[in-house]
Amino acid sequence: MGGADSNVLYDYDFLLNRLYQKVPPKSGTAAYEIPEPEIIRIGSQTIIRNFRDISQRLKRDPQLVARFLQRELAAAGSYDGGSGQLVLNVKVSRRVINQFLQLFLKNYVRCPTCNSIDTRLERKGRVWILKCDACGAEQPVKAF
Repeated sequence: MGGADSNVLYDYDFLLNRLYQKVPPKSGTAAYEIPEPEIIRIGSQTIIRNFRDISQRLKRDPQLVARFLQRELAAAGSYDGGSGQLVLNVKVSRRVINQFLQLFLKNYVRCPTCNSIDTRLERKGRVWILKCDACGAEQPVKAF
């Protein structure tokens, strides 16, 4: 091997290491656990006590997740930013809330291309776009 070949090899290794340093690590595509909703029922109201924690785990604004749940449940409600609770004006079970949170995760958090959770929602005009930070894919999603 000549000296020129070893320089090319060194440059390749150097550039490859530099690439790995610049590319952000993936959060993973394995099963993503959402905290179990802590529910209190008072009359015809359902209160999700740990709603802020759930929204932070989903990496989304609590107001956005609350609006999604209200639309899917066809119920009025309000999010209290101070306590981090969501009050829904409907009786609903923990199982149903979990199903809707899993649906939100699938449609508005997970990248449909690489299945990563390193995504963000952006609004362009009247269209919501799901942008993946891991693979760079952009996917329009249904507005809510």
